[in-house]
Amino acid sequence: MNGRDYTIKLNGYEAGVLFGIIIQLDDKNRQRLKSVYEQLVALKKQAEEEAGVTKEVLPGGILKLSDKDGNVIIREPYPFEVQDN
Repeated sequence: MNGRDYTIKLNGYEAGVLFGIIIQLDDKNRQRLKSVYEQLVALKKQAEEEAGVTKEVLPGGILKLSDKDGNVIIREPYPFEVQDN
């Protein structure tokens, strides 16, 4: 490319959709979007921190996420969550 940086504006929904698309790509294409992926991971971690999210690993490697308002989500971990732990 030309080495320029670009800024785009996304709301939370749009960022989530883009993140979901990127994590479903094969390794070659995900690598092409590595910097976007890393920025979205950083934003996700920041949002989780602000919401007071705690993570618990359940049997079988399933994640239980809880926030300070009492919301609970149980799901498979994303690849970056396994790599970080």
